[in-house]
Amino acid sequence: MSKMEHLVSSSGLRGIAMEEVTPDLFLKCGLAASSMKPGTYAVGYDVRSTSPLLADAFRCGLNAGGSQTVSYGLMPTPALAFLSRGLAGGVMITASHNPPQYNGAKLFDGRGASWKPSDYLALVDSMKGNVQCRGWDSVGSSRHGAGIYRYLEWLASRRAFRKGWRVGLDPGNGSTCLTAPLAFESAGCSLEAINSHPDPLFKGRGSEPKESSLSQLSQLVKSKGLDVGFAYDGDGDRFTVVDECGRCLKQDVALAFVASEMVKGGRKDIVVNVDTSSVVDFMVEGAGGRVHRAPVGDVYVLEELLDLGGPFGGETCGAWIFPEESLCPDGVLSSIIFLSLLEESGLRPSEVCAGVPIFYTERRSVPCRSSIKEALMRAVSSKALGWFGGVNVEDLDGVRVSLADRSWVLIRPSGTEPLIRITSESQESSVAKELADRAVALINAAMGDLK
Repeated sequence: MSKMEHLVSSSGLRGIAMEEVTPDLFLKCGLAASSMKPGTYAVGYDVRSTSPLLADAFRCGLNAGGSQTVSYGLMPTPALAFLSRGLAGGVMITASHNPPQYNGAKLFDGRGASWKPSDYLALVDSMKGNVQCRGWDSVGSSRHGAGIYRYLEWLASRRAFRKGWRVGLDPGNGSTCLTAPLAFESAGCSLEAINSHPDPLFKGRGSEPKESSLSQLSQLVKSKGLDVGFAYDGDGDRFTVVDECGRCLKQDVALAFVASEMVKGGRKDIVVNVDTSSVVDFMVEGAGGRVHRAPVGDVYVLEELLDLGGPFGGETCGAWIFPEESLCPDGVLSSIIFLSLLEESGLRPSEVCAGVPIFYTERRSVPCRSSIKEALMRAVSSKALGWFGGVNVEDLDGVRVSLADRSWVLIRPSGTEPLIRITSESQESSVAKELADRAVALINAAMGDLK
């Protein structure tokens, strides 16, 4: 695998800025993308210090290949996806929730849907060829646009609230500083906000809205007596909910609540990834819906969702997709819809998990050379049923064994590290631990057979 191919994941191209991801590389990427599909591209970037430079490089490559570009500047990823609709595509310079030293590029097609990894690999292959700049008289032009206002108008129009919700916001110094406060104010909410100015180092709390980093938002919600709090990641495609008591709502429970509400509209197929809790199955099936699983990565969730014609899909990292609204995960849109579903149900955030069984999760990792991962996973797949006594084995992304009581274990190779990752879940904590331990033993036994 080439160095460039190592930068490809389900999230696009990503690596250490100015070392793995450089202006020179993105100039070539833009030129190759233009040769693959010429036309007009929307270009945007997140708050990272290297993002404007890398965006200019990608834009110059597109122009050198004969494509036109519209530069929108700083904005969240979902806004760029929205502005890509009807064009040849869009390019967002971002590393999403990763630390500030990372950067990357996420490309969108003319529907506002993310490119798949196979599209990025095709781009890499194209770059290996002799991709030429256009002549002086046929290069593309570039102009600046102010489309974020169009996106904001669309975002604020998605739902109307009857109640005057009191909302706490924590954009985490990321791109939603520009959009989240305006969207909620336009929807009639009153706001309290923290970490609401762009900062390329994400010094307020880091770029990922995980429970351990949201103590400020929790305190804000409690001290001000707010109804709910929302936190977003660096580029705005993920979010986390804080309830009225200042507690982070578990991501799988929030996902399960919305999924169960969405199937009440008549369309029954919900899509989540293979690493998603059985609490989603419990709530969706209780509401008359069906749960389907896809490989990890919102691009795969979207692909399955479109095939099934389902109303909603998501991952427990807070990346949710409402295909009738947008084909890109959008944290602010998701939080607005979440709030509207709360209003329709008459529930407070803390009440969405009432009556939901508790599932316990265990995680492990086992060192494994990348060169043997493929053979190891074949061996694990062939032995899985015998080792776990499960009722079903799926190999969509790693090996997932389901048991009759909704317990399950997932054995999945890391895409970036020399590790095999294990996730297990059960309503009994001892069973979750036993499944994880048994998975470690299975992996070690399979490794022994390969030696």
